[in-house]
Amino acid sequence: MLEIEKKKEKKHVCAICGKPSETTICHACEDKIRGEALEKKKEIEKAGITDKGRH
Repeated sequence: MLEIEKKKEKKHVCAICGKPSETTICHACEDKIRGEALEKKKEIEKAGITDKGRH
């Protein structure tokens, strides 16, 4: 019975890179995305643009 349940289980993969992951986005991709967002934020702040982002 357990073997049948294991076959029915959906394989979890990262939504970004497609590698096996228990979460929707693996930790490596999550770190990369956070780093890119931080870089973009620093660029915006350095340029003095304050009206970017959510409203």
